Amino acid sequence: MTVRNSIRQLWRMKGHTALFLILLCISSGMFSVGMGFWIINDRNLQRYEDSFMTIGTVQQSATAVQEIEKWDAETKSYHLSTQNIYDSYVPESVLDFEGANYLSGPEKRVSYTAYNPDFKPYEGISMEIVVEVSPVEDALPDHPVKLKITRVLSGQGVLEGSIIHFCDHDNPTPAMLYADQTYVMSLIDTQGHESEKQFPEDQVREYRPAPLLGASQYTPDGSRMKDSIDETYFCDEVTEGFYETPRGKRWLNYTQTLTYWESVFPVVATDNIRLIVPFYQGETYVSAGREFSEEEYRSGAKVCLIPELFAAANDLAPGDLLRLPLITANYRQSAGQIFYTNAIRPYSLLNVKGEIYQPFEDSEYEIIGIYGGSTGLGSEYGMGFNEVLIPANSIKASDADNIIDYGPMTDSTTSFQIENGAIQDYMEKWEKQGVRNVEITFFDRGYTKLSAGMENMNTIARILAVIGAVMVLLVLGYFNWLFILRQSTRTAVERSLGLTRKQCFLSLFSGIFLLLFPASLAGCSAGACLSAHLSAEIGETVYYDTTFGNSAPAETEQETAMQEETFYPLQAAAITMTTVLLAGSLLAVIGITCNLSKEPMEMLGRSTGRAAHLPRQA
Repeated sequence: MTVRNSIRQLWRMKGHTALFLILLCISSGMFSVGMGFWIINDRNLQRYEDSFMTIGTVQQSATAVQEIEKWDAETKSYHLSTQNIYDSYVPESVLDFEGANYLSGPEKRVSYTAYNPDFKPYEGISMEIVVEVSPVEDALPDHPVKLKITRVLSGQGVLEGSIIHFCDHDNPTPAMLYADQTYVMSLIDTQGHESEKQFPEDQVREYRPAPLLGASQYTPDGSRMKDSIDETYFCDEVTEGFYETPRGKRWLNYTQTLTYWESVFPVVATDNIRLIVPFYQGETYVSAGREFSEEEYRSGAKVCLIPELFAAANDLAPGDLLRLPLITANYRQSAGQIFYTNAIRPYSLLNVKGEIYQPFEDSEYEIIGIYGGSTGLGSEYGMGFNEVLIPANSIKASDADNIIDYGPMTDSTTSFQIENGAIQDYMEKWEKQGVRNVEITFFDRGYTKLSAGMENMNTIARILAVIGAVMVLLVLGYFNWLFILRQSTRTAVERSLGLTRKQCFLSLFSGIFLLLFPASLAGCSAGACLSAHLSAEIGETVYYDTTFGNSAPAETEQETAMQEETFYPLQAAAITMTTVLLAGSLLAVIGITCNLSKEPMEMLGRSTGRAAHLPRQA
């Protein structure tokens, strides 16, 4: 009965009732749109925090550039090239400053060399040989001359007694070779001179010096150690008892190291594989097993990742053990620069004493994962051929006596990770360090642009939500006054007719709630649909940065995002509708309580007084 009376009273005020429904629907809809955008943007930003990653690469600028002249025996002229010169190397420690707040790194990755004769990671014919030769006749090798091979110490593709063509191609002043003498040489098979061709389609080959007898060894501070053998040395005269001399023993050691390269592969230690460019780009990925865990990085667990080709060639799988005897450490070049398919031996495995480097670290590592993707392409940013990855902290021993090269920080070896959106703050603090010859480049897959756009959308969403909330309160306040506070006569009459306070409360509240519920439901639902539609339209814009690799999300991630973008507007609609209902109900309760706190005669007296002042109807 009380509910029917309430509906009857609203029907008598059809105009005000319709206006209330329309205004509340519009204001709650605006409130729902704003909240929907707000929730969707916040959730998306949180999701992007996990899928985006900001890394910085470090490059020391050269102090000067030096021209290098290289003699070409075929053209009888010099070819010019350039080389960067550094007065000193900026240490990695300059990156450790207060407020940097690194998530990973900074690290200057070292390319270690592992020698394990139980594995055959490299297959193919080597182009380098060590042989004893005698010239067919006295000759000056400033052009291709004939040498007879008298002994093969190491190498493939040549036989004793065979004749080869040799040219000291890069030497403008080669030494005379005599037919009555025997020489030991380290040579490499290359393309011959065009002038030696009888026909244009001929393939002419010749051997040139492979000067790797001299050692390239450095101290931990980056100073090169002095060697008695010049770095261009490739030849010695063989006399009786020669191989018992220090020089002869070096030749034997060097010859032995050539067989090492059949079982040599690079090992790179890191604090986060995502700091390595191919993994950051997604070009390289773990295809079997798993990645390193944070605990394994931190504790330096003896675990490793190996490439698919290496695993297939040696029948290895996750769970197997791999022994890694590390014999050299390269602090200049990335593994991708040194180790590539059919690469020529890049450096000697001899130290300045002419001895073969011995392992400074020799441990067994458990294979926990196998990675796929391109390897061995010869790029400084790429993965080396058969490159094995290990946690940096897993190496406990010092490599001070096994450093074969040392150089500056480069963007292919030195990198770090910071929080997304912290680039500007980091650079402000970095500039205060006063380091002028180090350049830092950031890659965040477009996160900066994306977050800026989403922050702008968040601002708009907050404004819409606030405006909608204010409109809702104004509408509720006005009609609370109209439907409740101005209904004091109705309340007085009902109470005079014997209705209890509870019945009067229900009579007034049921009417206002019957308007609140459909209006808020319609408005909030419409707002949810609109926010979902607009969010989907805006989401089609591509924010991802593909300059440093394609980082668009996977198809499954896109499907998850679509499901979430459907759920969040519904969540916003539920929140806003609940808020409107609670606010409307609270205002109604306050208004009804004010009415019921007064006596019926008092309310009737006030109503009569107001009526006495009204003008009479004609």
